[in-house]
Amino acid sequence: SPFGFHDGDAPMGKAIKTLSILILVLSVVGFGSSRSKQGRRHLERGEYTQALEVLTDALNEDSDNPKIHRDLGIAYYKTGQYEQALLELNKAKEGLEKDGSVMFHLGLSYERLGQYDKAIEEYSNYVKLGRFSSIKKKIQPRIQWLILQQAEQWAKERMEMEAQLDVASIPDNTVGVTYFKPFSISPELEPLHVGLTDLLIIDLAMVESLQVVERIRLRDIYNELGLAATDVIDQNNAPRLGKLLGANSIVTGTFTGFGDKQWRIDPALGSTKVGQLQALEAHEGKLSSFLQTEKELVLEILKNLGIELTQEEQGKLLLNVPTESLGAFLAYSRGLACMDAGNYEEAAREFENAISIDPGFDQAKDHLITSNLLSQPMEGIGSLESAWDSALAAEKGKNLLLQTTLNNIAPGDVNRIPVSDVQTSTQEIKLKVLIQW
Repeated sequence: SPFGFHDGDAPMGKAIKTLSILILVLSVVGFGSSRSKQGRRHLERGEYTQALEVLTDALNEDSDNPKIHRDLGIAYYKTGQYEQALLELNKAKEGLEKDGSVMFHLGLSYERLGQYDKAIEEYSNYVKLGRFSSIKKKIQPRIQWLILQQAEQWAKERMEMEAQLDVASIPDNTVGVTYFKPFSISPELEPLHVGLTDLLIIDLAMVESLQVVERIRLRDIYNELGLAATDVIDQNNAPRLGKLLGANSIVTGTFTGFGDKQWRIDPALGSTKVGQLQALEAHEGKLSSFLQTEKELVLEILKNLGIELTQEEQGKLLLNVPTESLGAFLAYSRGLACMDAGNYEEAAREFENAISIDPGFDQAKDHLITSNLLSQPMEGIGSLESAWDSALAAEKGKNLLLQTTLNNIAPGDVNRIPVSDVQTSTQEIKLKVLIQW
């Protein structure tokens, strides 16, 4: 060993040998052509116009280098040229599938251009594979916020193009479930109609041959039409609602209470293309059997849709009982109603209540996470950019300190470096070699 250690000198000897090998790898690998390195320096200094010029030249010399495409894409983003940024970053992605900076700046670029679905995808990729935990913490609530923005954008676009929507082009297997109109139900039990809609959507979506409209899209179309969750969907507005939702079949109905113990659901199935609303068999019973009878309602709907379930689908559907506690489901339903109203803190409290009643209520746990994320103040996209710059600056400072420490390692003073420091340095160098940024 050049440091005077042998195989038996563990753990220090092995750590230093690893350091020396990795340092040698770093010196051999390099970071591309001189022009690309010059462009990177301009980028790090915030000299984006110069970076564009130099990196464009570098790309002419090495057109297949994904790192140059990445740096050029970031430079385009920094100068507000988002379309061009997407072009370069997507080229970089072909060779740098797990590069965090590519995912992050793709997400930013798509968001800037209002392409929320793709922004959500790239941000989600960063949460899975990215390096900076501080960025992940900021991205997670942003993803949930963008999901809401995407649904609102979709609903507005559907309203604007309503006259051009072709009902005949709606796939036959598409289904939308509306809120069921509550009648004679005490205020304490009224939120059950929101939970019922949610549960019907989840169960129908288990059938592979069906495409079921998400509840968040239903909510935003309701908002665009000025409908409340308690409004009646009848022969007059069901076809229009189905057209806007892009659903050929509309499941709707009424939910009637008889005191605090009895209930009755009168479902109906509408056809957007035919423009008719057909009453289905009513379901009634004790309120305590509400969750079990919901399955009977699902089977009734599927029968009238002409859907024959496979044995596997039927078993999966019947076993999907998120909770057997009516109290937990009622708290969950209140939470959904609060989320629809944008009251995420109150929604979180209701989901916590549902979980306290039934600790195995996984759907409530999922919504609790979402409502907690949405209850956080949502900062502008500029804040996310600043957080990224700060994380990079901290990383650069740490790398500089690391390099200074490594430069000072010599055979005579290596024993003064704690083993834990050497191990940390080894990890950092490995990352430096394997991951750019």
